[in-house]
Amino acid sequence: MSSDLKDTNELTSPFGLPDEDGYFWLKGNLHSHTTNSDGRAAPQERLDGYVGQGYDFLCLSDHHKITRIETVQVPKDFVLIQGAELHPENPFGGQKHHFVCLNFSEDMDAAKMPPQHVIDEVRRQGGAVWLAHPHWSSINILRDTLPLKGLAGIEVFNTTCRRAGRGESSVHWDDWMDLENRLYPALADDDSHALEAEQHDTYQGWTWVRVKERTANAVVDALVRGSSYCSTGPEIRNIEVRRIDQQGDGRTLAEATVTCSPAQRIAAIADAHGTEYHEHGALFETATFALRANARWVRFEVVDASGQKAWSNPFDLTGLERA
Repeated sequence: MSSDLKDTNELTSPFGLPDEDGYFWLKGNLHSHTTNSDGRAAPQERLDGYVGQGYDFLCLSDHHKITRIETVQVPKDFVLIQGAELHPENPFGGQKHHFVCLNFSEDMDAAKMPPQHVIDEVRRQGGAVWLAHPHWSSINILRDTLPLKGLAGIEVFNTTCRRAGRGESSVHWDDWMDLENRLYPALADDDSHALEAEQHDTYQGWTWVRVKERTANAVVDALVRGSSYCSTGPEIRNIEVRRIDQQGDGRTLAEATVTCSPAQRIAAIADAHGTEYHEHGALFETATFALRANARWVRFEVVDASGQKAWSNPFDLTGLERA
């Protein structure tokens, strides 16, 4: 395997996009269902719920078909992203595929299409396709995902799937990046089906994006570029990564500074092993620590006192210059 990562999907850290250049944060959920498929809330009720909770964007990703933007009343400055959850059969041996497909406009009979054709068609329409809840779906990355090309990234957290015991897919994320030697961004979603009053699967996982405008194109572009992070509670306010090894010492060593809401620990997961920062049970908001020597990439998980988590997208460490 090459020591350098594939450069065909270079990610852009949201923390390097300054306010002075017009960037701001938006919070949203990209995976939800309504009475147009198997959800219990009508489309307007689902939309109104997320608006009322202070979200900035939402996708009504009903199964098999698009819930059209023009069928609901969207408040000013709220971004409703048109999309659907599509389910082509899996020809590779695993369970049926679950794809969260964002920002496309033409319905298709995905159940009768090969999965690669579904990905290609959504992309032809200008959309992006995400691998949904692979842990819950018992997806094997080597068998079921590696044959596919053009996926934008992975759903690392899913509220509904957490209720079924398989809510987090971080191991699948790491495995995918290791096998392909390339970086992928992630989403955290509710996959909401229940009514808000039931408090089952709403408002518990979300994705923050860094954008310059409140449009569906801007949000989806930021997601694909990795200018985002995921959370079930903690805020990640800044991440800086720098190379600190000395020339000629025979290793590559990087250091990270993470600024966040009060946390009890931060895990830095690299392509091989990783490290953890903590202050012996005390809460902290800034941490500076060395990363695993000779790591090619790293992503960060911030855990707060209640066990809630935030996930950064991965950082490429192979091109860092010495400080």
